[in-house]
Amino acid sequence: MKYDFDQIISRKETFSTKWLKFTNDDVIPMWIADMDFICPPEITSAMSERIAQGIFGYSEIPNNLTDVFVDNVKNNTGWSIEKDWVVWIPGGVVGLNVTCKTVLAPGEIAMVPSPIYAPFTEAPENMERGFIKTHLFDSQGRLEFDMDAIETLLTEDTKLFFLCNPQNPGGTVFSEDELKEISKVCKERNIIVCSDEIHSDLILEEGLKHIPYASLNKHNENNSITIMGPCKTFNLAGFPIAAAIIPNEMLREDFKRNTKGIVAHIDNIAFVAAEAAYSAAQEWYLELLQYLKSNRNLLQERLNNIDGLSLKGPEAGFLAWIDCSESGLDNPANFFIEEASVGVYDGAWFGDKNYVRLNFGCPKSILEEALNRIEKAFSQRN
Repeated sequence: MKYDFDQIISRKETFSTKWLKFTNDDVIPMWIADMDFICPPEITSAMSERIAQGIFGYSEIPNNLTDVFVDNVKNNTGWSIEKDWVVWIPGGVVGLNVTCKTVLAPGEIAMVPSPIYAPFTEAPENMERGFIKTHLFDSQGRLEFDMDAIETLLTEDTKLFFLCNPQNPGGTVFSEDELKEISKVCKERNIIVCSDEIHSDLILEEGLKHIPYASLNKHNENNSITIMGPCKTFNLAGFPIAAAIIPNEMLREDFKRNTKGIVAHIDNIAFVAAEAAYSAAQEWYLELLQYLKSNRNLLQERLNNIDGLSLKGPEAGFLAWIDCSESGLDNPANFFIEEASVGVYDGAWFGDKNYVRLNFGCPKSILEEALNRIEKAFSQRN
């Protein structure tokens, strides 16, 4: 490999949220979704050059950024989008909140498939709107829609459907047939779909391809908001930049109007990083995919040999949704943290306390040490 994904870099001195989470310094933090790899040098070089200029201030969108982003979407998914459809925003979670403010009137609600990344349920509440959950079911380690439950739970007040594809925390890459089922229901009931596709570049399973919800047909295109961005793909988590793709002009203008006064400007370094990511870091990205596949395979092999644990995915991303339901543990996350000194994310935060989420976007030696600790802790249980 040209890039060294095995290199270990201390992050505690950088005030890393990930590495300062646990009071016990012996705990290996594997919870929040940022990777422990050095950022692509093509990106850091571009940022260094911009910083060396020495003057910052407010910034307009770089001329080439939207062009290279549009090309990236086309190359990775086959979806042809127009530059005018792209609204740059300071992060995907911002997009979820602005979508709620844009789509939902007082008294209207969003439907949220669960388990899911908690900001999906927080966004309606932040905008003083309601939501209802529909539960995804586990089909051999793959989180899937329960279409009967969805149709039963939908009401006349449901005007927004939150889709997360690839799914977080489960890592499911939804198929064309699955997306068409959601499309059919939402079209019949005049529901807008907000599709968070922030992990869409990180497909790990051979033979699978990410299909943007909006790319399926004209109706989806005109009744959706798609969120993508470079932060997960190029290890820029924390950088305030993402893209909301909104083909419907009226919806797009409403969305932009609802950002005014509450959404910060994107800083110029984030713009530089995003442009460099899409224009110069493709080789790094392709090597990252191979490394993540290897880590995922190792994790599956080792965890599935531990009584009470099961891991089938993820099909995409760098987050493992580990089934602990047969372990007999009342609080699996606490066991991982306290007994194994492996800092996982509690599945309860996503909607299911019988699971934990583990970030395997790290040097293999760190992952191996975490697995050794997990195996030892489970072997010593009374």
